[in-house]
Amino acid sequence: MVKNLKKIVSLTFAFIIVSLIIIACMQVRAKDVSGEVSLLHELDSTSNFFTKVEDTRQVETVADEEALQNELLGKGYVKAAYNSSLTVYFKDETFAIAVYDKASHYVWYSEYQNIDNYNFNEDSIHVVQSGIILDYYLANSTGDFVASTIYYSSKEKGSSIGQSRMKQFANGFDLDVSFANYGISFKVEIRLDNNKLKVSVPSSSIKEVTIGKLTKKDYKLRSIILFPYFGSDNYLINGYSFIPDGSGALIRFDEHPSSTSYVKKLYGEDYSFTDYSSIEHIKENGVLGLPIYGINHGYNQAAFLCELEEGFGSAELCSYPYMSSSIPLNRTYFRYYARDTFDVKLSSGTMNLLNEKPYPSDFTMSYTFLANDDASYVGMANAYRESLGLNENNYTASDIPLRLEVLGMDYKPGLFGKNYVKMTSFEETLGIIKDLEQSNVNNFNITYLGWNRGGYFNNGAVNAKAASILGGKNKLKKLNNYVSDQGYNIDFTINPYVTSSYGTGNKGVKKIGLTPFEVTQKSSMEQVGYYVLPTELASIITKKNKRYEKNDIDALKIDNLNVAYSYRYKSDAVYRSQMIEEVVNEMSKIEGYEISTEKPNAYLLKYLTNYYDAYYESNKFIYETDSVPFMSILLSGYVNQFMPNINYISDYDLAILRMIEYNIYPSFIITKEEAYDLRYTNYEYLNSTQYDLWKELIVRMYEKTNDALRYVIGAKLVNHSYVASGVAKCSYSNGVTIYINYNNASKLVDGISLAPYSYYVKGGN
Repeated sequence: MVKNLKKIVSLTFAFIIVSLIIIACMQVRAKDVSGEVSLLHELDSTSNFFTKVEDTRQVETVADEEALQNELLGKGYVKAAYNSSLTVYFKDETFAIAVYDKASHYVWYSEYQNIDNYNFNEDSIHVVQSGIILDYYLANSTGDFVASTIYYSSKEKGSSIGQSRMKQFANGFDLDVSFANYGISFKVEIRLDNNKLKVSVPSSSIKEVTIGKLTKKDYKLRSIILFPYFGSDNYLINGYSFIPDGSGALIRFDEHPSSTSYVKKLYGEDYSFTDYSSIEHIKENGVLGLPIYGINHGYNQAAFLCELEEGFGSAELCSYPYMSSSIPLNRTYFRYYARDTFDVKLSSGTMNLLNEKPYPSDFTMSYTFLANDDASYVGMANAYRESLGLNENNYTASDIPLRLEVLGMDYKPGLFGKNYVKMTSFEETLGIIKDLEQSNVNNFNITYLGWNRGGYFNNGAVNAKAASILGGKNKLKKLNNYVSDQGYNIDFTINPYVTSSYGTGNKGVKKIGLTPFEVTQKSSMEQVGYYVLPTELASIITKKNKRYEKNDIDALKIDNLNVAYSYRYKSDAVYRSQMIEEVVNEMSKIEGYEISTEKPNAYLLKYLTNYYDAYYESNKFIYETDSVPFMSILLSGYVNQFMPNINYISDYDLAILRMIEYNIYPSFIITKEEAYDLRYTNYEYLNSTQYDLWKELIVRMYEKTNDALRYVIGAKLVNHSYVASGVAKCSYSNGVTIYINYNNASKLVDGISLAPYSYYVKGGN
């Protein structure tokens, strides 16, 4: 008995020792994982594809708040509002504000304080100091509407352009603004809420009256800019503007003059007023999908995030680098359009018209002030996430998902109608999954394109019946059951916003100019579709609930979800801000489905599980100094991001390093059959999709990316910086830090030796 007891104790002790060794090995692996790739060419780590090493210079802060107040009062400001976080001063002469942030001990001005350092003439000083810029329309002798600009100034009584009257409240103040010589007036409401300053122009307050007795003039408000120079400065201080271009971009305040600038409509062009670009070979990397920008002054000192809360349907973001338009300041702001011109086609020609009334949308901006460690693009992303109200996704897989966009079928024109072409059946898709499992790919996110009867085009994308040519309902259910049992994900592409015909029972909409709202679809056969009524989105989907349920479909990829436009339906005109509200309302009605889409606009993010075709760089315009992973900081731990299909990316190994830095998962588009079979179909432009040709690369890229990112699944990206030129450091909420070395030489950072073109994972559980 004693011998048996000793044996049991000995075996138990040995088991404990072995277990501790295994656990220790696992911990070593989790704390010391590295890998290398081989790039096609040496990279310039100083280019704006990367982030710069932070400049740690400081800016001057306020040591004595009372002395600041006395100084501002002496300059013509009045103390207009305050709370425990902020104090706001206002100067009527130029419609200027000065905001003192008590957390950072920093004061933000809407007019440049050192204007005397430049040899500006009086007109230029007037332009730079104006806190309001208005554009207006005035009809000329031929009836065309001509736009002109005016700047606020009440400096010289009798010849003033703009006057304001203040009414103060406990948490802010109102300003009744009048441009009497132009017959335009409106109200500006300014309110404080903790560390936020909110500025609003209610649409109901905009008034326009006819000016003149003998020669009458009807000035029509075109656009409003408020505080265009708020936070502006030049290269003499350490600072930058953040703009949400692509993955995110910084425009650092430096001494290099720029002859170009960033001016871009939020959510893309409103094609109800403008035509699609005819220059098809020149395309930017997506539309501007986030209605925000930020300004930073000083390293870890002071910053603010400006969010456009209302009016984003008719606004544009403007960022002018140093010396752009011959002004030696960096400035970034929103411009709100109150109305647009549009063309109406007549039998005798085209008539140019103007909206009779301003758009029925308020213009509201909020400035969130950030201090100390939060005063950076990382802090801006955190502040914006809180504003969006995103929910954590609680994703807990042991490996990252590999996205495969599978093309099932399409058609080509035949002698007697359509000849359908099978590219990947449901059974073949299951076979591809099982084949990749043999290569240690253990998590999938499948997107099925062209899965339903009729395929994707000609209204096929709203058909909820499984295509018989692909195996029908039974084979589809078998695929879905396997995916579900393994804990993988699969979604099915639909396109409910676009119909192939107009006026045949579909609720198609018109442009504001009364022509049918055509959309050119991405197709080698140059397919034309028509937008349908946005308020039909939920009903188009939910009326197919029973069919989806029969096929075990509970996840959808919705195309064209990020398109925002004004439209007419019957006799009603609906402008973009209203249309966006309709889309948000429709999204809230779609229950029981996980929703994914490509490059979604901000108002869609809270409804999504997956973000496809994610940005992995800025557009790299010449004036942008850095690309930053703002979208990744915003979404990591909340929405899964996937790369654009890697079939069409030239440098695969660079993509591996970038995916690891930006926490983005790999994606490929594949077919079982060779791409040659797509000739004469809508997808003829897909020139290389056959799985057998791509398998080796799919496995290699997945293994490398998963080797690093598997340790941060579901974690939030809490900090990002470059600790040396070309060396990124990404810190996560679970304690893991990932280093990426883009240099063709070893680098020693934080006591870690990084091989050329490598990644290194440190820390964690």
